[in-house]
Amino acid sequence: MKKAQAWGFDLLIGGTIFLGAIIFFYLFTYNYPSSGEETFDILIYEAGLVSDSLLSEGYPVDWNETNVVRIGILSQNKIDSNKLEKFYNLTNTSSGYAKSKSAFNVRNDYFVNLSEPTSVGGVQVTGIGRLNDGAENLIKRERFTIYNNKPVTMYVYMSK
Repeated sequence: MKKAQAWGFDLLIGGTIFLGAIIFFYLFTYNYPSSGEETFDILIYEAGLVSDSLLSEGYPVDWNETNVVRIGILSQNKIDSNKLEKFYNLTNTSSGYAKSKSAFNVRNDYFVNLSEPTSVGGVQVTGIGRLNDGAENLIKRERFTIYNNKPVTMYVYMSK
């Protein structure tokens, strides 16, 4: 009788270990794929925040580098060259770029450019912000607006 009891106890421990492994595997596979989807959703959400903010007048309407709460580059539903220059100047320093990310309420890097050549202070620029060259994840959001009385596409890139 003792042999049967010992064998039954081994079966009970083995079954518990097997059941634990199945539960661990299930929880791991259930949670693993969502991390990529969460990153994608976060980048899309943050790109929307940046583009929505930029395509507004900003707050206060006559914002500058010291009093900006919300960065916006539009005036009368067109890109205002003065506000575009203020935005460019704000993002030229590391602290200014960090302040702009805080104003946009984003954690990831952003880069903004237009489909037409962009001139800031008489100088041609390729874009505003920073793009992480070695980024694992990169998304692009397109918005339409008016710059120099021409329709243009504004591209907002978000990278993690």
